[in-house]
Order: sequence, then C-alpha cells, then structure tokens
Amino acid sequence: MSSFDSNVFQNGVPSGLETARHLGEGVIEGSERLVRLQFQALHTASDLFFANWRRLLAAPGTRAVVELSPAAQAVRMLEYGRQAQEVAAASQRVLLDLARRQMDIGARQMHGMVAEVARNAPSDARPLVNALQAAAKEIDCLYGRGLEVAGRGLAQADEAIRPTREAGSAAAGALEPRE
Repeated sequence: MSSFDSNVFQNGVPSGLETARHLGEGVIEGSERLVRLQFQALHTASDLFFANWRRLLAAPGTRAVVELSPAAQAVRMLEYGRQAQEVAAASQRVLLDLARRQMDIGARQMHGMVAEVARNAPSDARPLVNALQAAAKEIDCLYGRGLEVAGRGLAQADEAIRPTREAGSAAAGALEPRE
C-alpha cells in the first residue's frame, strides 16, 4: 500500500507554479505602479517647486505671495498618499486572493490523500483514520478562520485609512487662501 500518489503530486506542481507566477506578477505590477507614482510625484513636486519660486520672485505684492499657499502642495501630497494606499491595498487583496486559492488547492489535495489512506487502510486502523479525518477537518477550519481574519483585517485597514484621507482633504481645504 502506498499513500503517495505521484499523479496528485504532478498535478500540484503546475498549480504551485501558476500561483507563484500570479504572485510574482502581482508583486511586480504593484511595484511598477508604485515606482511610476513616485516618479510622477517627484516630477510634479520639482516642477511645482521651481514654478512657485518663479512666481514668488515675480510677485508684485503681498496678495500674490498669499496665493502661493501650501494648499495646492498639500492636495497633491494627499493625492499621492491616496494613490500609494490604493496600490498597497490592491497588492494586499492580490496576496489574500492567492493565499485563498492556494489554501483551497492544498485542502483538496489533503482531503484526497486522507480519502486514499482511508480506502487503503486495514480495518484495525479505523481509529487512526478517524483521527486523521478529524485533524483534516480541524485544519480546514483553522485555515478558513485565518483567511477570514485576514480578510477582516484588510477591510478594517481600508476603513481606518478612509477617515484619515477625509481629514487630510478637509485640512487641505482649510489651507486654501480665502478671498
């Protein structure tokens, strides 16, 4: 009796490779978006810096200087922060989804192996098979709870970020010069 099925192993290898490919693509895509976002923010900040210096040097009076308030810069920084948070949240969702898929694949393989052991086990090993099946059910429950907690954590992080972003927008609005 052999409880190792080489076909199950061979079918699992492409699945693992596919998951690794998806994970790599997700990480690379998120990194590329973040780098583009950082370059864009740096380019915008440097352009704004020099434009403000030119306007400040050419300002005819105090009113023109007041119009060069930091509100526009604050709004741009808030937008950069929002976009960076979106990239991070999207990357977290990709990782959670990949983990969920990998857990599902692993659970199916584990249940297949447990069923194979149960079919091939001698009758006097029934208590051991029952313990193995109970352990497999507990592992499923543990994985399910872990993924549920990770999903709730992701949702709570999104909920925590939203008020911060709204408060930042309100603060930027308060910085805008009044007529």
